[in-house]
Parts: sequence; C-alpha cells; structure tokens
Amino acid sequence: MSDEARPWDLLNPNEQRTSQEEMDRRLEICYACPAFRKSTQQCKKCGCFMKLKTRLEKAHCPIGKW
Repeated sequence: MSDEARPWDLLNPNEQRTSQEEMDRRLEICYACPAFRKSTQQCKKCGCFMKLKTRLEKAHCPIGKW
C-alpha cells in the first residue's frame, strides 16, 4: 500500500480517516496559508480540494505545514 494519499482513496472505505478534530486543525492551517485558494477551497501547490484531502489520515501538506 502506498504512503501517498490519492483522490480515489476517499472512495475506499478501508482507508484511514482523520478525526473531526484533526481535520479541523489541518483546515485551520490551510485557511491561514497564502497557498490556499478561498474561492475553490483548493491548495495552489497541489491542486487538491482541502476539505476532502484533510479527511485522509495519510495525506500531507505539500509544503510541510501539517
């Protein structure tokens, strides 16, 4: 199994999810980041939709913030 999060991992019920608290913590970091695009809720660095990406346990910030 890969240690990188992939978009289709959200469809796999066996992929570990973060707690609501961890998801909220990650999103707060994203919201304060200059690489966060508020209009689409996307990261300018990786292009991911952060409300989805922050749910995956093995996902990480492309610039190492979380």
